[in-house]
Amino acid sequence: MVKTSAWFLVFLLLTAACLDEPDCFTLNNDLIAISFKKLADSSTDTVEFTRIGIDEPPLIVSEDTVSRITLAVNYFKNETTFRFETEDTSRILRLGYISQVQFVSEDCGERFVLSRLRVLEHSFDSVRLLSDVPTRDGAGTQIEIFQ
Repeated sequence: MVKTSAWFLVFLLLTAACLDEPDCFTLNNDLIAISFKKLADSSTDTVEFTRIGIDEPPLIVSEDTVSRITLAVNYFKNETTFRFETEDTSRILRLGYISQVQFVSEDCGERFVLSRLRVLEHSFDSVRLLSDVPTRDGAGTQIEIFQ
């Protein structure tokens, strides 16, 4: 019993020592998860894109066959336009949001908190917003795109 209590006390002290060093890498909630669905029956759709990227600054994010993709928005602005290109079409998805700066600490600096996500413009058959808050880890789905 004493040995178990001693190990627990050592573990507790080590854990408390780690709290002084913050994890500054995952502070911003700038990830949008998008799933692709079939318009006819809302089942999962797999789409082969030749290029996926953002317009400003021009950046190619991926060339892939996807049914779900996680993309980062530009938290220095209040909107981001994504371009999805296949062999025969080019479609856009323009998202708006509120980006607010919060000071975290001297070690970490500041973080950007995004909220009120909305679809400003799109050229898909249908787009549905499921959540108006981007995430830090790409969990969940914020947008469904139907084609």
